[in-house]
Amino acid sequence: MTNPKIYIYSILTCLNIFLILSTLSLTINSVNAQHHGAPPPIATIGDRNIKMNFVTEPTTIVAGQNAQLKMSLVDAKSGEKIQHVTYRITIIKDNQTKVSEFLHSHTGDLTIASKNTNSSTVNVVGTFDDLSNAIIPDPSGTIEITGPLFSEAGLYKANIEITTIDNDKTDLSIPLKYQFDINVKKIRG
Repeated sequence: MTNPKIYIYSILTCLNIFLILSTLSLTINSVNAQHHGAPPPIATIGDRNIKMNFVTEPTTIVAGQNAQLKMSLVDAKSGEKIQHVTYRITIIKDNQTKVSEFLHSHTGDLTIASKNTNSSTVNVVGTFDDLSNAIIPDPSGTIEITGPLFSEAGLYKANIEITTIDNDKTDLSIPLKYQFDINVKKIRG
């Protein structure tokens, strides 16, 4: 006859291992949102399928030109925008970081206006929000980046990590990660 304490301990150990593996598997499957050029895949968080929208205006940016980057998250099932999104945006060209900043949108929509200036540095212009620990848009819904962000022709990478959704302080245990290519063309002349 086996000892009942050992039997109960064995069952509890097996249940703990099962729960840990189940949670790990769910976490890995629910936040797989890597993107490299094609439309980004849908990420699953809880019972929602979340789609990332990202567009540049103009579609083809010319070196030295002002441009806008527009992004949002949408629940693919309901079509509703996800609110209170914190984006960590890093724009890189030739392995050099041009800008890296945490930006937050209470409405979920984020517009970044890149204003090309003769400055030697790239600056993010906005209001720092203590609650979200990020820069938030002005009343028009825009965050401005000034300086030589897209001043050279070539391929830029926009790495975007989503760190919060639904509430300013609801951090995702594993951020959603996306990467978008931004091609900047030469000035015609």
